[in-house]
Amino acid sequence: MPSLGPAEILVILVIALLVFGPNKMPDIAKQVGKGFREFKRVQQHLKSELRDVVSEFDAPSSAPSTGPDPVPMLPPQDEPAPPGAAAELGPAPTAELPAPPPAAEPGTPVDPA
Repeated sequence: MPSLGPAEILVILVIALLVFGPNKMPDIAKQVGKGFREFKRVQQHLKSELRDVVSEFDAPSSAPSTGPDPVPMLPPQDEPAPPGAAAELGPAPTAELPAPPPAAEPGTPVDPA
């Protein structure tokens, strides 16, 4: 995006003078100045807030530390059963599936039910 040079700013001011007139130009300039001051104030406030937040994360905690945080661990698992234990329980139950319907021979009508 090109920046505004002195010639462009002068053209904008002349157009503003023609559109608003000499009586309203001081009021408009005052409002523009107040807007820039407010913008700068908000910008400085945000910079200081961000600087404070970042410094909180960067600074070491004031609480005494006993060392690094402990590594989270899962609860102990039961030991796997020895290979012979599965035979003591008996065969695993199996669910019997119904037999598929017989395939229809070509040329025979199909029963929709």
